[in-house]
Amino acid sequence: MTIIDKVTYNGLVLKRGFSERELNDIRALQQACEVYDGIRLKLNWSLLQKRGAEAPGDALFYEQGKLIGFAALYAFYSHEAELTGMVHPEKRRRGIFGQLAGTLENAALEQGFRDLIWFCPRASAAGRRFLEAKGVPYVYSEYVMERGEDAGTAAPAAVLQLRQAGHSDLALLAKLNSSGFEMTMEEGLELALKSMSDMERCYIAEVDGEAVGKINVLCEAGRAHLFAFVVSAEKRGMGYGRAMLSSVIELMQTERGLRRFSLEVAASNERALGLYRSCGFETVSIMDYYKSPLK
Repeated sequence: MTIIDKVTYNGLVLKRGFSERELNDIRALQQACEVYDGIRLKLNWSLLQKRGAEAPGDALFYEQGKLIGFAALYAFYSHEAELTGMVHPEKRRRGIFGQLAGTLENAALEQGFRDLIWFCPRASAAGRRFLEAKGVPYVYSEYVMERGEDAGTAAPAAVLQLRQAGHSDLALLAKLNSSGFEMTMEEGLELALKSMSDMERCYIAEVDGEAVGKINVLCEAGRAHLFAFVVSAEKRGMGYGRAMLSSVIELMQTERGLRRFSLEVAASNERALGLYRSCGFETVSIMDYYKSPLK
């Protein structure tokens, strides 16, 4: 690996945390790639802007002072890391992304991760070519959906109440995560602990004091991103999902003044797709996920 020249900004470097210049360079590169490819990249800006020594790693590639390649690692579970990245349209087919990805694969392996999840917008021909050439197996897809300002104000759902989850709710959240996302209780607890960070909020939905589900919210750039949405197994099919979604949208509109919302849903989840569409969400892109073991 070439260590970046701090004066001329040339070469590749593994980073943990960014300067303001580097963040601006990443934004400019993202815009160039999205416009050229007609895609939306998933870079998790709320995390990038707060990267520190605890981050699993990021890699930048500069050429004569201009950022032409970037890749990032994210870790939401102890056993797997997630990787996404981009190369400037004019600098592709030179092996730059291979260098970036290889650097982060090694970093993930050294940190003890067993598997690597790769993000790839379906409309990214360059991304698909790279993953196919590398032989990384496709796993599943998610629809990226958005609810714009013209969707109006959500109707209040009086049938249930939302309250913000705290550390005393970790066992409940772990159980909901486990049942809702087909994960072990240990993985469910890991996800629950992540929701206790200052970057997101987790809301528990209750009816007559009984928990019927939960939903997480991350607010950034004037938008509320909804995720980790679960209705208790024994309460499904009773309308609580719609009530929870309407309630959290109304809460963000009244308390935070937000009018734009986004979420991701598995392409195979027809019931959830129908619910989101009926609540004003529209599909804006499709994200494909690939998975490879680290060895």
